[in-house]
Amino acid sequence: MNNADELALRCVENINFSTSHKWPAEDAMVLITTPKGWKAPPKFPRSEIVTVNPNSGVRVRRISAMRLLAYLIGNNLTTIKIEMKALK
Repeated sequence: MNNADELALRCVENINFSTSHKWPAEDAMVLITTPKGWKAPPKFPRSEIVTVNPNSGVRVRRISAMRLLAYLIGNNLTTIKIEMKALK
């Protein structure tokens, strides 16, 4: 499993968690870490820097799980089969 597959899996888990608790799926977020000086690829969803490690410069970013998942699938970066749960 590559990094994109792991990110997609985390996104689906967070979206499923939100819907199972009857929260809006659009509010599901994922935390990702990026190195200092990281430049997002074209069309990458916007994120918010939550914290910065002063020693290493690593940034923790909060990003929408729905938008990140759409980016990964839209750019053919993930190969996992995704099963999203629906509320009954």
